[in-house]
Amino acid sequence: MELYWATGISGILEVPMIGGFKHGLGEFYSQEVFEGRHIFSRFIWSEITTASCKWEQAFSADGGQTWETNWVMDFERA
Repeated sequence: MELYWATGISGILEVPMIGGFKHGLGEFYSQEVFEGRHIFSRFIWSEITTASCKWEQAFSADGGQTWETNWVMDFERA
């Protein structure tokens, strides 16, 4: 499964995140350039219910051996 994001500045689709959902957890991975360096990025969708979920973004500068979570969002249906 591919997950695409577009930047708000250019409106251009970024390189897709590749992954999928298994046992109530979604994991998606990609490579990108961050501050001039090639890194891996990871999105995790968890705690998924009919009314809410959690999304986390993490970066890895060492090929995926370690991850630094830099953004967490909790979504709730209005």
